[in-house]
Amino acid sequence: MTSERFTAAVCEDAVVCIVGSHRSGTSLIAQLLKQSGVYLGSEDNLLGTNVGNQAGHYEHLGFIELNDAILKQLGGSWEFPPELQSGWERADSLEPLRCQARDLLQTFYGKSPWGWKDPRTTLLLPFWRSLIPNLRFIICIRSPLEVANSLRARNKMPLSRGGYLWERYLKASLADTDGCRRLVVFYDHFFKHPEREVAALLDFCNLRPSGPSAALAATVRGDLRHQRNDIAALLTCDEISIEPKLLYLGLRGLGVSADDWPTHGSVSDKTLTELLRLLETPQHQLVALLQSRLNRSESELVNLRREIWLDAKSNHPWAYHFYRKLLRPFQLARVRSGR
Repeated sequence: MTSERFTAAVCEDAVVCIVGSHRSGTSLIAQLLKQSGVYLGSEDNLLGTNVGNQAGHYEHLGFIELNDAILKQLGGSWEFPPELQSGWERADSLEPLRCQARDLLQTFYGKSPWGWKDPRTTLLLPFWRSLIPNLRFIICIRSPLEVANSLRARNKMPLSRGGYLWERYLKASLADTDGCRRLVVFYDHFFKHPEREVAALLDFCNLRPSGPSAALAATVRGDLRHQRNDIAALLTCDEISIEPKLLYLGLRGLGVSADDWPTHGSVSDKTLTELLRLLETPQHQLVALLQSRLNRSESELVNLRREIWLDAKSNHPWAYHFYRKLLRPFQLARVRSGR
């Protein structure tokens, strides 16, 4: 019965996966779909509201935990994405996590239409596509500067790293959904034309609004949009590298919107592929390689700091308490004062 439930759940034609970088509007899309009848999991299993997202995350805790485990198994995390080789999703070492994924997916049996949202999934799409053959994707795009500013406010992350993560996530979402049914949505479009964007979103998911479209569009609240930056601000921000800027401008230059973005097999999909190819020139590949090495070094530094911290706490309590009580407050005060 377990295998039958799993097969029935993943072979449905109405499974939707919301992808994109953290802070790119994925929560807004998940909220709209949930209100339109897409099952995202029981309320007990959904990550609730917090300071970073006052309207709710709409993320299934099971997917979060499993994606974190997969990323850790691969030597990375959401903040430090691992470098993955083609075919990584078929590794035997992932079989225990594959079994956990099957157990999770079968809990959606009989809940059509269903789906999930967790930005970490964006980095692991080959794994999930190998389990769910008919996935359709909603790819969320927001200005890399707005995303980086939001990550800085929430995670104290430098703008340069936020821009790099935006590029890694977006490239993965575009490359690893090639040939699939997908809809690309721009976060800012929902604030300019909410009814139009909501209607296109529901149409892509074959959903009928339960009430007036204006009522659903009212979910799009401008007061919860804390980061607003125009193209000029992005271009003049020295902390965001040229690669995410070019990718974002290229996508905007294609003139895509919820009204005319391609689905499976269209000519414009080829245009998107060409854009990604142009951004893989030797110069951009060299920058990406250097950024990748920097990413690994920063990850190793974070792990080393964590080990030192744990060692001090366990074996040198006097040094641990001295740092916590005296040195750390002094360092934080210097950071806040900009010195």
